[in-house]
Amino acid sequence: MQQSGDVLLLDEVTVDLDVVARMDLLDFFKEECEQRGATVVSATHIFDGLETWATHLAYIQDGQLKRSEKLTETNELKSSDNLLSIVEAWLRSETKSEKKKPSNTPSQVQKSSPYSTSPFMSSRHMAYYR
Repeated sequence: MQQSGDVLLLDEVTVDLDVVARMDLLDFFKEECEQRGATVVSATHIFDGLETWATHLAYIQDGQLKRSEKLTETNELKSSDNLLSIVEAWLRSETKSEKKKPSNTPSQVQKSSPYSTSPFMSSRHMAYYR
């Protein structure tokens, strides 16, 4: 890994790994965090095993940080130990609210500029870290 206290950003790093290799890699990152005081931020769509690996979560919607909290402080986890079902409920709720928004007519559409766009717009991101 890196120097003590560093932050390591991972984007879908376990996507092509089999289950055993993925769990071994997550265990390695957990040990590194505990031994070196490092922080690992991982963006992923694979939720298996994250309940015991991650200590925090961050939820970004349309470029806005919607939630950032310790997993132990996530109220929904008190009634369910399945992180996937909780995140699925958040995303489905978001999708329903997006469908209720009025669509822009051509006169309402604003021209974009390099300064008004974000690579995170119109997307959802979940990051887990420890």
